[in-house]
Amino acid sequence: MKKILLLAFIISAVTYAENVAEVTLGKTYVESINGFEENLQNTPKNIQVITQNEIEEKNYKDVYEILENSPLITIKNDAIGQSIEMRGSGLNSKGTVQVMVDGMSLNPIDINHGVLPLNSIPVSNIEKIEVLPGGNGVLFGDGANGGVINIVTKDSVEKNESYIGARYGSNNEKIFKAGTATKVNDRVSFLVNYQAENSKTNRDDETNKNYNIDATGLIKIDDKSNLSIRYAHYEKEAKTADLLTRDEWKADNKQSGVDFTGEKLSSGSFEYGGRTIKYEPSSDSYDILSKSEIKRDDISANYKRKLTDNLDFNLSASWQKTTNDIKQKEETYANFSIGMNDNFGMKYLSYYADYIGTFTEEKFKINPSLKYNYGEKSYFILGYDYKLQKSQRDFDNFLDMYKVYNLDSEKESHGAYVFNKTTVGQFEFMQGVRREWTSFDTTKNTHYYHRVLPAFVNNGYVDQGLKTNKIKKSMINDSYEAAVNYIYSDTGNVYVRAEQSFRTPAPTEFQNKSTGTGYTINDLDAETNQTFEIGMKDYLFGSVIQLNAFIGRTKGEIYYDEISHGNDWAYYNLDETQRKGIELNLSQDYGKLFFFEGVSYIDAEITENGQDTSIEGNQVPYTSKLNANIGAGVRWTDKLNSILTFNYKDGYYLDRANKYKARSHITLDLTTNYTMDNGLKLYGGINNLLNRQNFDQEALENGVQVYDPASERSFYVGFEYKF
Repeated sequence: MKKILLLAFIISAVTYAENVAEVTLGKTYVESINGFEENLQNTPKNIQVITQNEIEEKNYKDVYEILENSPLITIKNDAIGQSIEMRGSGLNSKGTVQVMVDGMSLNPIDINHGVLPLNSIPVSNIEKIEVLPGGNGVLFGDGANGGVINIVTKDSVEKNESYIGARYGSNNEKIFKAGTATKVNDRVSFLVNYQAENSKTNRDDETNKNYNIDATGLIKIDDKSNLSIRYAHYEKEAKTADLLTRDEWKADNKQSGVDFTGEKLSSGSFEYGGRTIKYEPSSDSYDILSKSEIKRDDISANYKRKLTDNLDFNLSASWQKTTNDIKQKEETYANFSIGMNDNFGMKYLSYYADYIGTFTEEKFKINPSLKYNYGEKSYFILGYDYKLQKSQRDFDNFLDMYKVYNLDSEKESHGAYVFNKTTVGQFEFMQGVRREWTSFDTTKNTHYYHRVLPAFVNNGYVDQGLKTNKIKKSMINDSYEAAVNYIYSDTGNVYVRAEQSFRTPAPTEFQNKSTGTGYTINDLDAETNQTFEIGMKDYLFGSVIQLNAFIGRTKGEIYYDEISHGNDWAYYNLDETQRKGIELNLSQDYGKLFFFEGVSYIDAEITENGQDTSIEGNQVPYTSKLNANIGAGVRWTDKLNSILTFNYKDGYYLDRANKYKARSHITLDLTTNYTMDNGLKLYGGINNLLNRQNFDQEALENGVQVYDPASERSFYVGFEYKF
């Protein structure tokens, strides 16, 4: 399969056609390079730009689907939601790949239990998405080691226009959307977008219901200044099933694991007082689906003013709040009744305990910057950002183990950065530096009160009383960047760049847990990454091409070591990991026919680890080596087109010993569009045309590999009417 993929890319790269497409490298602008618009040809980085036209043409229903089709991205799913992996960022990619909406980060503070709300943005309000692997530590600061995804929403209204649309598909998928763009006068415009979804999944009893609304006001204050204000609200209700063991998956890959019979409860044993205490299943049976209710609000504003002919001022600010109410049931055990047996005269039973809590996150950011243009294509940028991030865990019931459990965390940072670009002839020289000050303040209150002991000891309960733990830490970290870009033709450039970026721990990562000692505070440090990259962009042989190669090493990469699922874990810094790879994107347009190809090959290796030298040379867990996206389209007429897309996501190891490996993910998708002159568009498609058994998630639980089967072949039809 890999040889076939690579051969397809080589063939595409040397294909030549007389009817060439319009060159886009010089007409595409990106904002993720320095916070201001920059021509794609003048950016010494590999950036994939997913345009509004591409999003509409491929009929993506949400941001998840858009990003899943990028060869630079692997989306990992878990019980909490999604995380985005780029350049081998691995398990903790919520902390190393930043997802931005107009400069506002969506990443959770609590990367263990926080939600990355990918689908909180209506697709119809997206102008473009910039995918930037390898990070941008000078501009974005903390947590951009793996990369940045910059979602840019629409910021202009050329004419009054409204739309309405709906989509229906397999698994009872129902989507409705509507919106309007209104130009009140030459100075005031506004955009409103709404999208709602109600669907099931391929797993029995799993459901998903969500909606989002997005409103933006655009004000032209005068000829030199503009103001935009955006408000968004998102709600989601979901029921999620447990992962299946291999035997369960083989028996019925659609089962949800709802335990209506009590058969999923297990027997086992634990050690107490030098004796082995055995327990057996109770007769209880429950709906053990995880229930989640998410509510999210965010407000952002951007003010731009041209102070002089050479000086531009940009001020952005954002506030966001997310709450996630969860209800789960997990297996535990306790002594229930007195009986004459070997367990100290007690009968121990396993049963389902409630796990009920609320996770709350609140973030505020303000970012002023100045750009001084001192020559043709030469400028200097001075910027500052302040970020205040708060997270809170409150449990009404923590598996019958705590009377009190709440965790309040605060992470505050100040960052200052400078960026310079000097153009001399066909050469562009870029340099940047950032310093960031970060402080952590966490308070944890717990009252452990659990029924596991024999009845003659404290009436069968462990009562540790109310405990308060505080964690206060501070760090100073730096990012650097230097690049040389040589523009050798109207369409071509070649560049070389070097960068250092960093990632500080999340507040909750400062705690380890073990059965013997309970919670303890570790001495985690920030991880730092140095990357060297060389690349080029051009229009050759009828193809737009972007090609780059990189090598990087990370000192002190933060690693999560799960010893026992939900009970024993530890965080520590790996001594050194290394990543190297190649990324290639191609596109050809020959009128009736058009093609696109993308591939990324990443080798992520643990090179040094003093705590356990046996894992040196192993692959970093949860890092895919080869990702590919190949597609072809046919414009049958001016109104009718079809697009066929092949996606390949390589398998990855689930553990640092490289003993367990997840399966590769392969799909072949087809979509067709028919657009009428009156503004009505009809579309339909088939996902996973080959009907391959993929998995949305694979993981390890207590040393056992478990699976979440993905949807098999599915269908959808829909319409959109613009008026």
